[in-house]
Amino acid sequence: MKFNFPFTNFRFTLIAVAALGCLGLSACGSVGPDFKRPDVPAVAALTRNAPQATPDKAFPSTEMHDKWWRAYGSPRIDALVDLALAHNPNLDAGLANLKAAQENVTAQRGFFYPTVSLGYNGSRQSIGRALSSPLTSGASLYNLHTAGLNVGFVPDVFGANRRQVESLQATADSQKYQLDALRITLISNVVAAAIQEQFLLEQVDIVQEAIAAAAEQLKQVKILLAAGYSSGLDSAQQETTYAQTLALLPPLKKQLEQTRNLLAVLCGQLPATPLLQANTDMAYQPIKHLTVLPHVLPSEFVARRPDIAAAEEQLHASFAQIGVATGNMLPQLSLSASLGYANGGLAGLLAPGNQAWGLLAGITQPLFAGGTLTARKRAAEAAAQGAAAQYQSTVLTAFQNVADTLYAVEADQQSLEATKAVQVATQRQWQMTKNQFEQGYTSRFVLLAAQQTYLQAEVARSAAEASYLGDTVSLYQSLGGGWQASVKP
Repeated sequence: MKFNFPFTNFRFTLIAVAALGCLGLSACGSVGPDFKRPDVPAVAALTRNAPQATPDKAFPSTEMHDKWWRAYGSPRIDALVDLALAHNPNLDAGLANLKAAQENVTAQRGFFYPTVSLGYNGSRQSIGRALSSPLTSGASLYNLHTAGLNVGFVPDVFGANRRQVESLQATADSQKYQLDALRITLISNVVAAAIQEQFLLEQVDIVQEAIAAAAEQLKQVKILLAAGYSSGLDSAQQETTYAQTLALLPPLKKQLEQTRNLLAVLCGQLPATPLLQANTDMAYQPIKHLTVLPHVLPSEFVARRPDIAAAEEQLHASFAQIGVATGNMLPQLSLSASLGYANGGLAGLLAPGNQAWGLLAGITQPLFAGGTLTARKRAAEAAAQGAAAQYQSTVLTAFQNVADTLYAVEADQQSLEATKAVQVATQRQWQMTKNQFEQGYTSRFVLLAAQQTYLQAEVARSAAEASYLGDTVSLYQSLGGGWQASVKP
């Protein structure tokens, strides 16, 4: 439906409304305080005393990279991470939340522009004899057709809407950083679980071998007991050793199956789904130890960790809400224009004689609202103070995470070195005992005992290696994972 505007005043009003809309978009001032990014804490070190295993000493420094998990040299880990990134439902939820936040920003920006609406109504009615007909014909039963165009605009004179857009944009940015943090956490959990799974498999194999050795050792003791070369005490001690070794297996199997369940869910699969076997059966290959660990300065760490960036944007959004609350206390200007046609029939509805139009300009200044507007401003200021405190808490917790992980890396590295030394010593002892057995200088019982000791050391070494590698994953996570372009520099 096309409308003609023969009235100069109405056309002028439309131009004026549009011009004021542009003025509202171009105005530079906004009510409320401007947000200032918090200062980076002046921290010289991440820990009280530099642990021996920190990147500053034991490891050369290296820059973070977005696919850091590939440094472990495991095709299975790479495939599991790809599967999780493609199918984890939490990431899908995060993406949906981010899209919703971004659309809210777009929707709020729409208030910078005039609103234009077009309407049509058709009715048939009778007014009876007591009322006068609105028609010039005087008929009491008639049809009435009306069509109209309305233009309205509320100029953002004091910048309250700009502050609302600013707040929503900061919330959307925070949602983006939260999604980054979720992605980093997901990748770290997948890598840690994959490492744990592989070393649990290794420990199960070692314990099963130790159980077989303990069973053979018990058999030899019973043979010696029957021949009178061993006592009942020796037999009871070996039965205890066998039972203790046997008891190691069920907890390991339980932990292995639970870890596999965790991996399946992280990858968006049901626990009963065999991972990676739909396309290829990824073989378990040795996981590389990182010869180079990530290293960052405290200032870089604060700027790049996504949960800190998300908390900063939440603080930004809270500051902008102070401006929104302040703007609601100031005068509100509104402009509107309408053009309509009314006729008893559709034919000739748009004739100039059926035209009606109106112009309206108004200003409203709140005078008394029972303290509501003032209270809302104070609430916004308190919320900003709370967001500032929450930001500080997030920064402190982040530094704690890094410090805890650095100390864990040092302690578990020392434990791994110690268990490796025990494993090497017991392996040498077993080999020497084997040589003596082959030359007839010792019994099979002694050989089996040496083997049992070595296998126990192997289990301890495997568990320590898994803990250490898990610490390196935690270090990457605590430093903000892979630094991508989506994370602010």
